[in-house]
Amino acid sequence: MSANNAHMKIDLGTLRLGAHLRGPMVISLEEGEFLRLEEPQGVEVLCESGRLWITGESNPADTWLRPGEAAHLQGPGLTLIEAVHLTKLRIGRVAAAA
Repeated sequence: MSANNAHMKIDLGTLRLGAHLRGPMVISLEEGEFLRLEEPQGVEVLCESGRLWITGESNPADTWLRPGEAAHLQGPGLTLIEAVHLTKLRIGRVAAAA
């Protein structure tokens, strides 16, 4: 890879999670790759390794996750998740309280 492309951001597409997400999904992202989540209410993102940056239309504050940290996504709109380093993350539904 040339020096000009060293920090290129790559969009891996949009996940439309809806009601179809039953169990967690594990995803690996290279540095600079990102995912778009549409309508991510009730979704938890867990950083298993690396570092993640999360920003969303309905949340004015950005979220940074390190290994072992999680974020519960709320609100409507689009949320972006970007890998700051080589990262492994888990996306799943937040367990309902008993």
